[in-house]
Amino acid sequence: MRFIIVLIALLIERFFDWSHLRQWHWYTALQKMVSERLPGKNAYLIVAMTILPLLLLVFIIDYVLSQVLYGVLSVVFELCLLLYCFGPRNLWADAFASATAFSQNDSQLAKEKLYDLFGVTDAGRSAFFIEANRRVFAIVFWFAILGPIGAVLYRALAISSRSTQTDLSHSATYAASILDWIPARIFTFALALGGHFAKVFDCWRKKVGHGFNENDALLVECGAAALGQEDVEPLERRAVSLIDRAFVIMLVFILLVMLLV
Repeated sequence: MRFIIVLIALLIERFFDWSHLRQWHWYTALQKMVSERLPGKNAYLIVAMTILPLLLLVFIIDYVLSQVLYGVLSVVFELCLLLYCFGPRNLWADAFASATAFSQNDSQLAKEKLYDLFGVTDAGRSAFFIEANRRVFAIVFWFAILGPIGAVLYRALAISSRSTQTDLSHSATYAASILDWIPARIFTFALALGGHFAKVFDCWRKKVGHGFNENDALLVECGAAALGQEDVEPLERRAVSLIDRAFVIMLVFILLVMLLV
């Protein structure tokens, strides 16, 4: 059933932009309140005290709903929660907006748009692959492994990593990088299968065993290798096509794993 939920969620996310419905301000406010209630405490403790009650609540709601109407309400709940944990911004909508900005031949506007959407100004647009992992793939991976708890855990850590409190941000970033380690390597291998396999695999095997801090470097280098050097179409659109192929491969992988378990 999780495969069906993932498939429906990805189709919705791919073709509809509902990112305006994803509001996580309440979580930021909650974490701020916990931080104020525990002044001087370890940042990891604050992150844990914010996230654990949320995970417990999700577990209880999902369990209760699974006992009603043969679990139909639980499926609906998990689908809505997975969609809510994507993003927060829609990856594909931002990618096409970036492509449109670059097609207008206004380099300054394009760089501003790229910074607003992906936090970078590099014309190489390597952040696509980092964001694809953070916004979608890692969420799907942990949902497939841990259910709705996994999706909420990853998104909560990602939100915490952008905290204005330095210690809190660093702690959450490190915790999120631990969760990123496995999905980043699976995603980049999928990029190899969907792009230039020999080039990507050569990069992948050199970095696959590196530590948590190398996740972004792995995604950037493997993504660039997968795109190759062709100039047939804009880089952004090639990146989107590559990411689409990688997600199809990922869906097949999840289906095979679930059939074997």
